[in-house]
Amino acid sequence: MDWGDLRFVLEVARSGSALAASRTLGVNQTTVIRRIGQIECDLAQRLFDRQRSGYRPTEAGQRVVESAERIEAEVLALARRIEAEQRTLKGVVRVTASESLANQLLTPAAARFQERHSGIAIQIVSEDRRLDIARGEADIAVRAGSRPEGAGIVARRMPDANWTLYCSRAYAERFGHPRRREEIARHTIIGMEGHMASLPPPLWLEAAAPGVIPRLRSNSLTNMVANLRAGLGIGMLPVFIGDDEPELMRCIPRVPELDSELWLVVREDAKDAAHVRAAVEFLAEHIRAERPRLTGEP
Repeated sequence: MDWGDLRFVLEVARSGSALAASRTLGVNQTTVIRRIGQIECDLAQRLFDRQRSGYRPTEAGQRVVESAERIEAEVLALARRIEAEQRTLKGVVRVTASESLANQLLTPAAARFQERHSGIAIQIVSEDRRLDIARGEADIAVRAGSRPEGAGIVARRMPDANWTLYCSRAYAERFGHPRRREEIARHTIIGMEGHMASLPPPLWLEAAAPGVIPRLRSNSLTNMVANLRAGLGIGMLPVFIGDDEPELMRCIPRVPELDSELWLVVREDAKDAAHVRAAVEFLAEHIRAERPRLTGEP
């Protein structure tokens, strides 16, 4: 038995006739009579007494009607919840990420998100300073590095982003390029500064060339790209940034230990709002689809 069968039983019991039930259900009277007969046959139970005054539920029929009423109430409640959620899928969602993550991951997804949820406005704040999600400076953040800690936030692990060593093609033609870790110390190094310097990939690079002082340091990946393009040395980049730069090339084979964690963070007191939840689920789906670019693997 399915919900379609129960609707026939319920409407006949309510109206007391096959004709009235047929009008409610949008079918002809013959269909109602045939379906009720088939349901009784399937259940091996007589559900209605056919009287001159109409259909009257038997004891078994009344039990089926009571069950059908409970199921109907659940179905209608579900429909109301879905309708209410669709009506409330509007508002503003503030999303923050570093400039590179915003440019490479968030901005390309914004147009598709607006097509799916035209009532929700996405504000992308691309800033290397980490906004305080718990205090409401943003609703959602995409963060690289170790798992974000602290009260008032919920973090979801995304695919890791691999880093590797890059230089410009012009630099490689002029000075060659390191092909393995042991050769790094022979080259001019561009280091990182600020909170970027504490990420594992820049730390790995400096550990690979002990005693070598970086010629210059960069506090943003955008600036690091500019320095590398200018042929000023070798430096670390996430592969989803470096591989998109035709003037740059990878120096060494992929190093698994240079994988950097990526996290999708949402403000705890906003995570159940329909418009915020829609944005979180969309971004999670989008970032997972970008796994090949993030890892640098086919």
